[in-house]
Amino acid sequence: MNGSVVSAYIIGLVVFLVLMIVSILIANSISYELGANPKDKSKRKMWFWIICALVPICVFGINYFMGYQGIKVPSKAAAYMQAMSISTGVATVLYIVCGVVLAKIFNHGKLSSWF
Repeated sequence: MNGSVVSAYIIGLVVFLVLMIVSILIANSISYELGANPKDKSKRKMWFWIICALVPICVFGINYFMGYQGIKVPSKAAAYMQAMSISTGVATVLYIVCGVVLAKIFNHGKLSSWF
């Protein structure tokens, strides 16, 4: 595994961590609503899934514009494209799995409304 391929995985991990932190901050910033029909849980769930849709877009986009465009050798470009795709999928699955785990750990908090 060469250095340029490793950068695709590192970018995926960094984007996953940043967007997970953003998702946690957004969930904690939505205040509880009182009344017969509160909508705070649905807002938290909606924002979790919106950011989940942004994870693959951001990972693939950053990898493409920061790493892939500068590669001139076709074999290295193909290897980087494969690493980009794997990194995108892994970051998205990690986001969902980490969300489930956090929702189960904090089952009486604001993060529990993600699922």
